Amino acid sequence: MKNLRIPLTAFALAAAAMLAQPVQAQQSWTPASTDYPAVKVPAGLKSEPIINSPSKAYFRTRLREGSNQGTNFGGHYALLQWGCGDGCTTFFIVDELNGRVYEPGFNLTAPKSGADETFGFQYRPDSRLLVMQGCHGNSAGSCGKYYMLWTGSKLETLVREPMTTTIAAVGGMQ
Repeated sequence: MKNLRIPLTAFALAAAAMLAQPVQAQQSWTPASTDYPAVKVPAGLKSEPIINSPSKAYFRTRLREGSNQGTNFGGHYALLQWGCGDGCTTFFIVDELNGRVYEPGFNLTAPKSGADETFGFQYRPDSRLLVMQGCHGNSAGSCGKYYMLWTGSKLETLVREPMTTTIAAVGGMQ
């Protein structure tokens, strides 16, 4: 029994030392538009969107009309968005330097009974940061406020602030 006392005492002291360490609070960080500046390009830049897939062909008129408005996001991109059903918004990003069209691959769906300020996009012409509030696709578990970084070819999630809700739309484009 004496042989067991020393390891048990050492274990108890080690456990007490770990529990006595101060707990560090998780730091919250909210990205800002100024954290992700975009490359400056000449004003009024426009390019004909390249239509090279069935989904782009389906939306060719919207892509061309939206692209004609010029840049509004990330320096030389046009972020184009339109409704895809009740409480649903789809969007594409057009590079106004070369006409390349990017499909994010998901829709933004409004939370059920959500106020207008809990749904939509926030972006600036001089920043690569895109803030989206709502649900990705038709999944209530995906609802939240997303801080997304545009890399030049895709959106990467920087931070997600979850939201517990149901979604308003059950249909929409997939």
